[in-house]
Amino acid sequence: MLEIQAAASSIDDSEVKPGPNTPDINPKDVKKLPSSFIPEVKNECAQIFYRFKCPGSGLFHCILTGLVFDMTREAELLYKIIQWDESVLQPAGKMAAGPLFDIKCCEDAVRQLHFPHCVKTQEALLSDGLLSVAHFTDDAMSFIKPLKITDTHVIVDNPHLSAFGLVLDFLMGIWNKQVKGQVLLFLSPPNHAKQTQNINVLLLPRNIPMTEVSKHHQPSHFILVPSACNLIKNTTYTVHCPVANKIQPKRAEFDMEFGPNYSPTFVIRLPMNTDEVTLTIRDQTDTEVWEHEADLTDHLPFSADGRIPAEKIMVMLLDILEDLNDEEFKKFKWHLKTEVWNNISPIKENYLSKADRNDTVDLMVQTYEITGAVQVMENILKTICRNDLVKKLSTLRH
Repeated sequence: MLEIQAAASSIDDSEVKPGPNTPDINPKDVKKLPSSFIPEVKNECAQIFYRFKCPGSGLFHCILTGLVFDMTREAELLYKIIQWDESVLQPAGKMAAGPLFDIKCCEDAVRQLHFPHCVKTQEALLSDGLLSVAHFTDDAMSFIKPLKITDTHVIVDNPHLSAFGLVLDFLMGIWNKQVKGQVLLFLSPPNHAKQTQNINVLLLPRNIPMTEVSKHHQPSHFILVPSACNLIKNTTYTVHCPVANKIQPKRAEFDMEFGPNYSPTFVIRLPMNTDEVTLTIRDQTDTEVWEHEADLTDHLPFSADGRIPAEKIMVMLLDILEDLNDEEFKKFKWHLKTEVWNNISPIKENYLSKADRNDTVDLMVQTYEITGAVQVMENILKTICRNDLVKKLSTLRH
Protein backbone atom coordinates (compact mmCIF):
# COMPACT_ATOMS: atom_id res chain seq x y z
CA MET A 1 0.00 0.00 0.00
CA LEU A 2 1.33 3.39 -0.98
CA GLU A 3 0.67 6.45 1.10
CA ILE A 4 1.36 10.09 0.35
CA GLN A 5 0.80 12.57 3.13
CA ALA A 6 -1.16 15.67 2.28
CA ALA A 7 1.09 18.67 1.83
CA ALA A 8 0.70 20.93 4.80
CA SER A 9 4.27 21.87 5.69
CA SER A 10 5.18 23.57 2.44
CA ILE A 11 1.81 25.19 1.76
CA ASP A 12 -0.49 26.19 4.58
CA ASP A 13 -3.94 24.94 3.62
CA SER A 14 -5.50 27.09 6.32
CA GLU A 15 -4.67 30.13 4.23
CA VAL A 16 -6.88 30.86 1.25
CA LYS A 17 -4.71 31.59 -1.74
CA PRO A 18 -5.61 33.06 -5.14
CA GLY A 19 -6.56 30.72 -7.94
CA PRO A 20 -6.00 32.25 -11.38
CA ASN A 21 -8.32 29.72 -13.04
CA THR A 22 -11.28 31.12 -11.12
CA PRO A 23 -12.98 33.57 -13.53
CA ASP A 24 -15.53 36.23 -12.60
CA ILE A 25 -14.25 36.64 -9.03
CA ASN A 26 -12.79 39.87 -7.73
CA PRO A 27 -9.19 39.05 -6.76
CA LYS A 28 -9.45 41.53 -3.89
CA ASP A 29 -12.10 39.34 -2.28
CA VAL A 30 -9.52 36.82 -1.04
CA LYS A 31 -11.97 34.70 0.95
CA LYS A 32 -13.74 33.66 -2.25
CA LEU A 33 -10.61 32.45 -4.01
CA PRO A 34 -9.55 28.77 -3.93
CA SER A 35 -6.76 27.35 -1.83
CA SER A 36 -4.80 24.62 -3.58
CA PHE A 37 -4.12 21.40 -1.71
CA ILE A 38 -2.38 18.09 -2.34
CA PRO A 39 -4.51 15.29 -0.89
CA GLU A 40 -3.21 12.25 0.87
CA VAL A 41 -3.21 9.43 -1.69
CA LYS A 42 -3.52 5.69 -1.13
CA ASN A 43 -3.16 3.09 -3.86
CA GLU A 44 -4.83 -0.18 -2.92
CA CYS A 45 -5.58 -2.99 -5.38
CA ALA A 46 -5.19 -0.65 -8.39
CA GLN A 47 -7.71 1.82 -6.88
CA ILE A 48 -6.52 5.29 -5.93
CA PHE A 49 -8.13 6.93 -2.89
CA TYR A 50 -7.84 10.66 -2.11
CA ARG A 51 -8.20 12.14 1.37
CA PHE A 52 -8.05 15.73 2.59
CA LYS A 53 -8.75 17.28 5.99
CA CYS A 54 -10.33 20.60 5.13
CA PRO A 55 -9.33 23.24 7.71
CA GLY A 56 -12.49 25.36 7.45
CA SER A 57 -14.90 27.14 5.14
CA GLY A 58 -13.92 28.35 1.66
CA LEU A 59 -12.99 27.05 -1.77
CA PHE A 60 -10.40 24.26 -1.94
CA HIS A 61 -8.83 23.12 -5.21
CA CYS A 62 -7.40 19.59 -5.51
CA ILE A 63 -4.22 19.82 -7.57
CA LEU A 64 -4.28 16.15 -8.57
CA THR A 65 -7.89 15.85 -9.79
CA GLY A 66 -8.92 19.43 -10.57
CA LEU A 67 -11.98 19.18 -8.30
CA VAL A 68 -12.94 22.28 -6.30
CA PHE A 69 -14.88 21.91 -3.05
CA ASP A 70 -16.92 24.81 -1.65
CA MET A 71 -16.85 24.01 2.08
CA THR A 72 -18.99 25.41 4.88
CA ARG A 73 -16.78 24.19 7.75
CA GLU A 74 -13.91 21.97 8.79
CA ALA A 75 -14.40 18.38 7.59
CA GLU A 76 -12.66 15.37 6.08
CA LEU A 77 -13.11 14.68 2.35
CA LEU A 78 -12.74 11.15 0.96
CA TYR A 79 -13.02 10.61 -2.79
CA LYS A 80 -12.04 8.27 -5.60
CA ILE A 81 -12.69 7.76 -9.31
CA ILE A 82 -14.92 4.83 -10.22
CA GLN A 83 -16.00 3.24 -13.49
CA TRP A 84 -18.84 4.61 -15.61
CA ASP A 85 -21.65 2.35 -16.80
CA GLU A 86 -22.32 3.84 -20.24
CA SER A 87 -25.36 1.59 -20.74
CA VAL A 88 -27.16 3.58 -18.03
CA LEU A 89 -26.38 6.91 -19.68
CA GLN A 90 -27.25 6.05 -23.28
CA PRO A 91 -31.06 5.72 -22.85
CA ALA A 92 -31.05 9.26 -21.44
CA GLY A 93 -29.13 10.58 -24.46
CA LYS A 94 -26.04 11.25 -22.37
CA MET A 95 -22.37 10.30 -22.53
CA ALA A 96 -19.54 10.68 -20.04
CA ALA A 97 -17.64 13.98 -20.24
CA GLY A 98 -15.33 13.52 -17.27
CA PRO A 99 -14.33 11.06 -14.58
CA LEU A 100 -17.00 9.65 -12.25
CA PHE A 101 -16.13 10.75 -8.69
CA ASP A 102 -17.36 8.95 -5.59
CA ILE A 103 -17.26 11.62 -2.85
CA LYS A 104 -17.86 11.18 0.87
CA CYS A 105 -18.02 13.85 3.56
CA CYS A 106 -20.37 15.18 6.24
CA GLU A 107 -23.52 16.16 4.40
CA ASP A 108 -23.67 19.75 5.60
CA ALA A 109 -19.96 20.44 5.04
CA VAL A 110 -19.94 20.69 1.22
CA ARG A 111 -21.97 23.54 -0.25
CA GLN A 112 -21.04 23.20 -3.92
CA LEU A 113 -18.85 21.08 -6.19
CA HIS A 114 -16.82 22.31 -9.19
CA PHE A 115 -16.02 19.64 -11.81
CA PRO A 116 -13.24 20.23 -14.40
CA HIS A 117 -14.49 19.99 -17.98
CA CYS A 118 -12.80 19.70 -21.38
CA VAL A 119 -15.31 21.55 -23.57
CA LYS A 120 -13.49 24.20 -25.58
CA THR A 121 -15.70 26.52 -27.61
CA GLN A 122 -17.79 29.34 -26.18
CA GLU A 123 -20.59 28.18 -28.47
CA ALA A 124 -20.55 24.83 -26.72
CA LEU A 125 -20.38 26.33 -23.24
CA LEU A 126 -23.39 28.54 -23.99
CA SER A 127 -25.48 25.67 -25.37
CA ASP A 128 -28.26 25.21 -22.83
CA GLY A 129 -28.47 21.61 -21.65
CA LEU A 130 -25.21 20.48 -23.23
CA LEU A 131 -23.36 19.88 -19.95
CA SER A 132 -24.88 18.53 -16.77
CA VAL A 133 -23.78 16.44 -13.79
CA ALA A 134 -25.01 12.88 -13.37
CA HIS A 135 -25.79 12.09 -9.74
CA PHE A 136 -26.04 8.46 -8.64
CA THR A 137 -27.59 7.29 -5.40
CA ASP A 138 -28.30 3.75 -4.25
CA ASP A 139 -31.51 3.44 -6.24
CA ALA A 140 -31.62 6.28 -8.75
CA MET A 141 -29.80 8.44 -11.30
CA SER A 142 -30.60 12.10 -11.85
CA PHE A 143 -29.07 14.97 -13.80
CA ILE A 144 -28.18 18.23 -12.07
CA LYS A 145 -28.36 21.45 -14.06
CA PRO A 146 -25.23 23.59 -13.57
CA LEU A 147 -25.44 26.79 -11.57
CA LYS A 148 -22.60 28.13 -13.69
CA ILE A 149 -20.13 26.96 -16.34
CA THR A 150 -16.74 28.69 -16.39
CA ASP A 151 -13.89 28.21 -18.85
CA THR A 152 -12.58 25.40 -16.67
CA HIS A 153 -15.32 24.05 -14.38
CA VAL A 154 -18.99 23.12 -14.08
CA ILE A 155 -20.46 24.27 -10.75
CA VAL A 156 -23.41 22.54 -9.05
CA ASP A 157 -25.08 22.57 -5.66
CA ASN A 158 -24.48 19.49 -3.54
CA PRO A 159 -27.78 17.62 -3.10
CA HIS A 160 -26.40 14.50 -1.40
CA LEU A 161 -22.83 13.22 -1.52
CA SER A 162 -22.41 10.01 -3.52
CA ALA A 163 -21.20 9.51 -7.13
CA PHE A 164 -21.02 12.49 -9.49
CA GLY A 165 -19.75 12.86 -13.04
CA LEU A 166 -19.96 15.29 -15.93
CA VAL A 167 -22.12 14.21 -18.87
CA LEU A 168 -22.85 15.63 -22.31
CA ASP A 169 -26.06 15.49 -24.31
CA PHE A 170 -24.84 13.66 -27.43
CA LEU A 171 -28.08 14.48 -29.27
CA MET A 172 -26.94 18.11 -29.53
CA GLY A 173 -24.28 17.18 -32.11
CA ILE A 174 -21.37 18.85 -30.37
CA TRP A 175 -18.84 16.24 -31.44
CA ASN A 176 -17.89 18.00 -34.64
CA LYS A 177 -16.38 20.61 -32.30
CA GLN A 178 -12.96 20.65 -30.70
CA VAL A 179 -12.44 19.63 -27.10
CA LYS A 180 -9.48 20.37 -24.86
CA GLY A 181 -7.19 17.35 -25.08
CA GLN A 182 -3.78 16.31 -23.84
CA VAL A 183 -0.90 14.33 -25.34
CA LEU A 184 0.91 12.23 -22.73
CA LEU A 185 4.20 10.41 -23.37
CA PHE A 186 5.55 7.49 -21.36
CA LEU A 187 8.99 6.03 -22.05
CA SER A 188 9.11 2.29 -21.33
CA PRO A 189 12.25 0.51 -20.05
CA PRO A 190 14.67 -0.48 -22.84
CA ASN A 191 14.58 -3.93 -24.40
CA HIS A 192 18.27 -4.85 -24.23
CA ALA A 193 17.82 -8.03 -26.27
CA LYS A 194 16.36 -6.11 -29.23
CA GLN A 195 18.22 -2.85 -28.52
CA THR A 196 14.94 -0.89 -28.66
CA GLN A 197 12.76 1.26 -26.42
CA ASN A 198 9.12 2.33 -26.79
CA ILE A 199 7.30 5.61 -26.34
CA ASN A 200 3.63 5.14 -25.45
CA VAL A 201 1.59 8.06 -26.79
CA LEU A 202 -1.85 8.73 -25.27
CA LEU A 203 -4.46 11.13 -26.67
CA LEU A 204 -6.88 11.91 -23.85
CA PRO A 205 -9.40 14.52 -22.69
CA ARG A 206 -7.61 17.12 -20.57
CA ASN A 207 -9.74 16.58 -17.44
CA ILE A 208 -8.38 13.07 -16.80
CA PRO A 209 -6.01 13.20 -13.79
CA MET A 210 -2.41 12.10 -14.31
CA THR A 211 -2.60 9.97 -11.16
CA GLU A 212 -5.23 7.79 -12.83
CA VAL A 213 -3.22 7.40 -16.05
CA SER A 214 0.27 6.79 -14.69
CA LYS A 215 -0.73 3.78 -12.59
CA HIS A 216 -1.36 1.88 -15.86
CA HIS A 217 2.11 2.61 -17.26
CA GLN A 218 4.57 0.89 -15.00
CA PRO A 219 7.48 1.02 -14.82
CA SER A 220 7.56 3.78 -17.42
CA HIS A 221 8.76 7.37 -17.06
CA PHE A 222 6.55 10.34 -17.86
CA ILE A 223 8.23 12.60 -20.47
CA LEU A 224 7.85 16.29 -19.80
CA VAL A 225 6.47 18.08 -22.87
CA PRO A 226 3.70 20.67 -23.35
CA SER A 227 0.64 18.43 -23.53
CA ALA A 228 -2.25 20.68 -24.52
CA CYS A 229 -3.89 20.24 -27.90
CA ASN A 230 -7.35 20.43 -29.43
CA LEU A 231 -8.97 17.16 -30.50
CA ILE A 232 -12.25 16.06 -32.08
CA LYS A 233 -14.12 12.91 -31.09
CA ASN A 234 -14.12 10.13 -33.71
CA THR A 235 -11.54 11.97 -35.80
CA THR A 236 -8.62 9.86 -37.06
CA TYR A 237 -5.11 10.92 -36.09
CA THR A 238 -1.60 9.81 -37.01
CA VAL A 239 1.71 10.28 -35.20
CA HIS A 240 5.00 10.91 -37.01
CA CYS A 241 8.55 10.41 -35.76
CA PRO A 242 11.46 10.51 -38.26
CA VAL A 243 13.78 8.29 -36.20
CA ALA A 244 11.19 5.61 -35.34
CA ASN A 245 11.80 2.00 -36.29
CA LYS A 246 8.06 1.37 -36.24
CA ILE A 247 4.79 3.06 -35.23
CA GLN A 248 1.67 1.10 -34.35
CA PRO A 249 -1.12 1.53 -35.26
CA LYS A 250 -0.71 3.63 -38.38
CA ARG A 251 -3.78 5.67 -37.46
CA ALA A 252 -6.25 5.79 -34.58
CA GLU A 253 -9.50 7.51 -33.63
CA PHE A 254 -9.73 9.83 -30.66
CA ASP A 255 -12.50 8.78 -28.32
CA MET A 256 -13.84 10.40 -25.16
CA GLU A 257 -13.03 7.55 -22.81
CA PHE A 258 -12.71 8.04 -19.06
CA GLY A 259 -11.18 4.78 -17.88
CA PRO A 260 -10.88 2.45 -16.22
CA ASN A 261 -7.90 1.58 -18.47
CA TYR A 262 -5.72 4.07 -20.32
CA SER A 263 -4.02 2.12 -23.08
CA PRO A 264 -1.63 3.80 -25.53
CA THR A 265 -3.15 5.38 -28.61
CA PHE A 266 0.18 4.81 -30.40
CA VAL A 267 3.36 2.88 -29.63
CA ILE A 268 6.58 4.24 -31.16
CA ARG A 269 9.54 1.86 -31.30
CA LEU A 270 12.92 3.60 -31.19
CA PRO A 271 16.56 2.52 -31.23
CA MET A 272 17.77 2.12 -27.65
CA ASN A 273 19.57 5.13 -26.14
CA THR A 274 17.72 7.61 -28.36
CA ASP A 275 18.00 10.89 -26.46
CA GLU A 276 15.70 13.20 -28.38
CA VAL A 277 12.85 12.87 -30.88
CA THR A 278 10.47 15.18 -32.73
CA LEU A 279 6.88 13.99 -32.57
CA THR A 280 4.06 15.34 -34.73
CA ILE A 281 0.36 14.50 -34.54
CA ARG A 282 -1.80 15.13 -37.60
CA ASP A 283 -5.51 14.78 -38.19
CA GLN A 284 -7.21 12.98 -41.08
CA THR A 285 -6.78 16.04 -43.34
CA ASP A 286 -3.02 15.93 -42.65
CA THR A 287 -3.26 19.12 -40.58
CA GLU A 288 -0.75 19.35 -37.76
CA VAL A 289 -2.48 19.53 -34.37
CA TRP A 290 0.52 19.06 -32.08
CA GLU A 291 4.31 18.95 -32.49
CA HIS A 292 7.14 19.00 -29.98
CA GLU A 293 10.71 17.94 -29.54
CA ALA A 294 10.86 15.48 -26.67
CA ASP A 295 13.99 15.10 -24.58
CA LEU A 296 13.85 11.46 -23.49
CA THR A 297 16.31 12.15 -20.70
CA ASP A 298 14.00 14.83 -19.30
CA HIS A 299 11.42 13.07 -17.16
CA LEU A 300 9.67 13.68 -13.87
CA PRO A 301 9.71 10.91 -11.27
CA PHE A 302 6.21 9.52 -11.76
CA SER A 303 6.35 6.10 -10.19
CA ALA A 304 5.00 2.82 -11.47
CA ASP A 305 2.21 2.64 -8.90
CA GLY A 306 0.45 5.76 -10.12
CA ARG A 307 1.93 8.14 -7.55
CA ILE A 308 2.88 11.67 -8.47
CA PRO A 309 5.17 13.06 -5.76
CA ALA A 310 3.58 16.49 -6.01
CA GLU A 311 4.55 17.43 -2.47
CA LYS A 312 8.23 16.73 -3.16
CA ILE A 313 8.14 18.85 -6.30
CA MET A 314 6.38 21.77 -4.64
CA VAL A 315 8.82 21.73 -1.73
CA MET A 316 11.70 21.85 -4.21
CA LEU A 317 10.11 24.75 -6.11
CA LEU A 318 9.73 26.65 -2.85
CA ASP A 319 13.29 25.84 -1.83
CA ILE A 320 14.58 27.26 -5.11
CA LEU A 321 12.60 30.49 -4.72
CA GLU A 322 14.06 30.87 -1.22
CA ASP A 323 17.53 30.76 -2.81
CA LEU A 324 16.68 33.99 -4.66
CA ASN A 325 17.41 37.29 -2.94
CA ASP A 326 14.59 39.85 -2.76
CA GLU A 327 15.64 41.66 -5.95
CA GLU A 328 15.91 38.38 -7.90
CA PHE A 329 12.52 37.24 -6.58
CA LYS A 330 11.02 40.54 -7.74
CA LYS A 331 12.47 39.93 -11.23
CA PHE A 332 11.19 36.35 -11.16
CA LYS A 333 7.62 37.54 -10.53
CA TRP A 334 7.95 40.22 -13.21
CA HIS A 335 8.80 37.56 -15.81
CA LEU A 336 6.14 35.23 -14.42
CA LYS A 337 3.34 37.66 -15.26
CA THR A 338 4.26 37.38 -18.97
CA GLU A 339 5.18 33.68 -19.13
CA VAL A 340 2.98 31.67 -21.52
CA TRP A 341 3.40 27.89 -21.38
CA ASN A 342 1.45 25.23 -23.22
CA ASN A 343 -0.98 27.88 -24.54
CA ILE A 344 -1.90 28.76 -20.94
CA SER A 345 -2.20 32.47 -20.19
CA PRO A 346 0.20 34.01 -17.65
CA ILE A 347 -0.69 34.57 -14.01
CA LYS A 348 -2.52 37.86 -13.54
CA GLU A 349 -0.44 40.70 -12.16
CA ASN A 350 -2.88 41.51 -9.36
CA TYR A 351 -2.43 37.97 -7.98
CA LEU A 352 1.36 38.26 -8.06
CA SER A 353 1.73 41.75 -6.63
CA LYS A 354 1.43 40.69 -2.96
CA ALA A 355 2.38 37.03 -3.37
CA ASP A 356 5.20 35.76 -1.19
CA ARG A 357 7.32 32.74 -2.15
CA ASN A 358 4.78 30.19 -0.86
CA ASP A 359 1.94 31.92 -2.67
CA THR A 360 3.98 32.08 -5.88
CA VAL A 361 4.53 28.31 -5.91
CA ASP A 362 0.82 27.80 -5.28
CA LEU A 363 -0.11 30.15 -8.13
CA MET A 364 2.29 28.45 -10.55
CA VAL A 365 0.91 24.99 -9.82
CA GLN A 366 -2.70 26.20 -10.08
CA THR A 367 -1.97 27.84 -13.42
CA TYR A 368 0.45 25.45 -15.15
CA GLU A 369 -0.06 22.25 -13.09
CA ILE A 370 2.94 20.40 -11.66
CA THR A 371 4.78 19.63 -14.90
CA GLY A 372 4.26 23.11 -16.29
CA ALA A 373 5.35 24.81 -13.07
CA VAL A 374 8.71 23.01 -13.27
CA GLN A 375 9.23 24.05 -16.88
CA VAL A 376 8.15 27.66 -16.31
CA MET A 377 10.48 27.99 -13.33
CA GLU A 378 13.37 26.64 -15.42
CA ASN A 379 12.64 29.13 -18.22
CA ILE A 380 12.60 32.12 -15.87
CA LEU A 381 15.68 31.03 -13.92
CA LYS A 382 17.60 30.92 -17.20
CA THR A 383 16.30 34.38 -18.08
CA ILE A 384 17.51 35.88 -14.80
CA CYS A 385 20.86 34.09 -15.14
CA ARG A 386 20.52 31.70 -12.20
CA ASN A 387 21.81 28.62 -14.03
CA ASP A 388 23.03 27.19 -10.74
CA LEU A 389 19.39 26.89 -9.67
CA VAL A 390 18.48 25.44 -13.07
CA LYS A 391 20.94 22.66 -12.30
CA LYS A 392 19.37 22.19 -8.88
CA LEU A 393 15.91 22.03 -10.46
CA SER A 394 17.09 19.35 -12.88
CA THR A 395 17.34 16.88 -9.99
CA LEU A 396 13.54 16.65 -10.12
CA ARG A 397 13.68 15.10 -13.56
CA HIS A 398 15.70 11.98 -12.86
